[in-house]
Amino acid sequence: MNELIKVYVGTQVEQMLAVKVLEYSIRKYTQQPVSVMPLFAAIDAAGIEIPMPTDPHLRPRTPFSFQRFAIPQLNGYEGRAIYLDSDMQVFRDIQELWTWEFDGADVLSVYEPPDSGRLPQFSVMVLNCQQLRWHVAELIHQLEAGRWTYQQFILEMAPAGTVAAVLPTEWNNLERFSPGKTALVHYTDMNKQPWLNVRNPLASLWCQDLLAAVEEGYISRTDVVNEVQKGYVRPSLLYQIDKKIVDPAQLPSNVLKADFKNFVPPHKLAKLGVPEINSCNKKLPLKKILHRVYAKGRALVHR
Repeated sequence: MNELIKVYVGTQVEQMLAVKVLEYSIRKYTQQPVSVMPLFAAIDAAGIEIPMPTDPHLRPRTPFSFQRFAIPQLNGYEGRAIYLDSDMQVFRDIQELWTWEFDGADVLSVYEPPDSGRLPQFSVMVLNCQQLRWHVAELIHQLEAGRWTYQQFILEMAPAGTVAAVLPTEWNNLERFSPGKTALVHYTDMNKQPWLNVRNPLASLWCQDLLAAVEEGYISRTDVVNEVQKGYVRPSLLYQIDKKIVDPAQLPSNVLKADFKNFVPPHKLAKLGVPEINSCNKKLPLKKILHRVYAKGRALVHR
């Protein structure tokens, strides 16, 4: 019962506040020791190469799409590991996933209800690392050689061989929450993720854990200030923390207007080809960058 639960998170540096809240939510519900590792940092520390395919159609849809294939190597090709995306929040003991029997499978995934209209997801997985002899660079070379299509590679997890979609759907509820039932919420709508936008219907769930993590010292206010200054999260989070407002729908109009005028989520800037910014950088005034953003795609920014 004291076995270390190893969780690897697909993420980028600009999503680290979301990762910290995810980690807080995991630890909140389990008594077992847990290791939560952002994959970009673990991969860099291990010196693992993830080559970029030359064919644009085979390139990752997100900067961390290929990270999950490095997990068995990072885990020393031993034991098991859990993979999660960064835009998640846990509401039950993750030991449920950790102790699920493989029964000969290489990967356990979550089944999606047939009436949801969503494709099956591989954003929550339990990996049998001793059976998955993956070398991520070699897998990508095989992808480029035509062994798999991109859909087979990512959306069907073809390199795994044997996949068992047996994990309950409540362990990857896509923008859904049922009190007492949901084990994990996945905030898949990037334009409305609670740390980027106040309009997510489930924002108060995520903000509640953020405020609790700050109150308990798990996340410092300085951490949030730094993320705001880098342009990674909405500025109104600081007001919520200082005033202890859980539901962002209760924020004053002037605070909401400041978000609208002074903040553009990193993924939107990336789509527009605008370089990473720091809102305190005097050489790149935010107003000028926002003017460039509006000129290149006002509809994309405000939709």
